[in-house]
Amino acid sequence: MTNAEVLAVQRVAVTPAQRLIVALAAVHAARATAIRRLTLDDLDLPNRRITIAGHGQRLGELTHQTLLALLDQRRTTWPKTPNRHVLINAKTALGTGPVSPEYLKRHLLHQGVYLERIRGDRVLHEALTVGADPLHLALVFNLSHTTASCYAAIAQNLLDDQTGVHRDAVGRESGRS
Repeated sequence: MTNAEVLAVQRVAVTPAQRLIVALAAVHAARATAIRRLTLDDLDLPNRRITIAGHGQRLGELTHQTLLALLDQRRTTWPKTPNRHVLINAKTALGTGPVSPEYLKRHLLHQGVYLERIRGDRVLHEALTVGADPLHLALVFNLSHTTASCYAAIAQNLLDDQTGVHRDAVGRESGRS
């Protein structure tokens, strides 16, 4: 993502729900459907664990804090809701279903925040950090082997490009000596 895109996300994501949605995509590479379907039963706050789409993960500080803020707001706004989903609104608080896809669109997409772009950027960042290991990506983000291999290939190409640029710069410097 570009710096301008990151700043736009920061400007738009101001409510606890928006911040949590972005954190889940940016830290855990969660898809929109998995975010909508996340339930209170998927959270293990004392042990700092979260289960997203059936995949257990460690809960980092950013996601932990955004979850606590959202849960506090949720408890204050709808103290007697029977709904076990983490994200709820005035309509879903009366029932047991997840928020609609439109909920995420209204809160972020219509304001220029693209969750899939944030998610993809997170996976690519991880691939660049660990040396383009598709197995690592598949295990960390619960990706298919095909998707993990695609991200690893993109990362490897970027790493190769950086190595080539570095090698060219070193060659030019040693030629001047």
